[in-house]
Amino acid sequence: MHLQRLTWAGLKLEVGKTTLFIDAIEDAPDWNSGGQPVIPLSAQTSERHAVITHAHTDHFDPTAVYKALGDRGSVLCHSSVAHTLPQHKLRIQEATLYEPILLNWLTADIMALAVPAADGWGDPQVSWIIDGGGKRIIHCGDTIWHGHWWNIKRQYGPFDLAFMPINGVTYQRGRFSGSTIPATMTPEQAVTAAKILGARRVCPIHYGMYDDPGHYVSIPNALELFLEIARKQQIETLVLEPGEWVDWQHAL
Repeated sequence: MHLQRLTWAGLKLEVGKTTLFIDAIEDAPDWNSGGQPVIPLSAQTSERHAVITHAHTDHFDPTAVYKALGDRGSVLCHSSVAHTLPQHKLRIQEATLYEPILLNWLTADIMALAVPAADGWGDPQVSWIIDGGGKRIIHCGDTIWHGHWWNIKRQYGPFDLAFMPINGVTYQRGRFSGSTIPATMTPEQAVTAAKILGARRVCPIHYGMYDDPGHYVSIPNALELFLEIARKQQIETLVLEPGEWVDWQHAL
């Protein structure tokens, strides 16, 4: 499994003849106040697919995904997410929770499986377990804390890498006002979830890119706090810059 971190919460995986994008975006300049590099989406393999945890625009960029997949590729999402997607010429494949999906049917280079998550704004969201090339990872989108970690570990763990959101954002806009409870996982929650899941290492995502004072406010110094908490809990970490690839030989 060749694995590259993309922008914000995005990943690209290459296994055999298959490329898989997870929560991949390019169209972010209007909210990229942190100056995080935007990594263009590209694929060289004959088989190309994408999965999304949910339909928010910082996790699903249909124009960029279509450019990378072309007409043959498909976007895999949970059935509850499918009806929230914008109209587009992308081919959508729906999945239920705990349903193993082989990408693709002929090669089965990658297995993708949706497991429960919880969205801070109440929208449909799942996490994705991805298995391929002798590695198994979990990508947790921008979930909040929930009680499914133990069951996920028992059924599908351990994991070589867990990708966890860490910005612990508080949001105040329109009807989503009046709460100081984080709408994504905090650094402490991300580390603790990875520990429960039995992840060999945890990689932070969903941080360092966007803040809108008074409306969308991330935890200050989220990465530094994450690393300190992981050190105290004796959890191994892997910090990837956007565009950086996992070096499996030295990462695990």
